Amino acid sequence: MTEDAATEYSRLAGLTLVASGVVHAVAPALMLRLGRAGYDAALNVEFRPGEGSKRRVRLVGLAMAATGAHLLYHGGVRPRGFD
Repeated sequence: MTEDAATEYSRLAGLTLVASGVVHAVAPALMLRLGRAGYDAALNVEFRPGEGSKRRVRLVGLAMAATGAHLLYHGGVRPRGFD
């Protein structure tokens, strides 16, 4: 894989993380409902979010968005010039 292709894949991953992170941060109740449905369908277990679940989903979303922003800006995990 060329360096340009790796950069483009990293930026695509960054964009995906930012979009997913924003959804987690803005709509935690939706993400919890989707998680409940997924657990029920795939694992056949009951998923019961507890107190503070929405806050944790938002925090995960912020972390995802920050990670994605880093990948978008730098085009990789390590910024150029750190080699």
